[in-house]
Amino acid sequence: MADDDIEIGEEIDIEVVLGADGEPVGAVVDDIVVATGPGGSIVDETVDVLDAEGHLLLEDETVSIYDADANLVAQEETVAIALDE
Repeated sequence: MADDDIEIGEEIDIEVVLGADGEPVGAVVDDIVVATGPGGSIVDETVDVLDAEGHLLLEDETVSIYDADANLVAQEETVAIALDE
């Protein structure tokens, strides 16, 4: 890695939630994006909870900033709950 290179990676995991009858009742999507450079890293993790029709019920996003020695410098979490309109 050159002194000013930034590497970016993403991983998405999807877990289907099944009801007692074996039918899908929703899903949980975990999306993690990591950007790493010589000065440290930024990790953005978003967890979405969806109903059976794919409507967003809840979103939890955490952004973490690490220095070059992998020490946590700052972290912010935002939780949003979908309301019926």
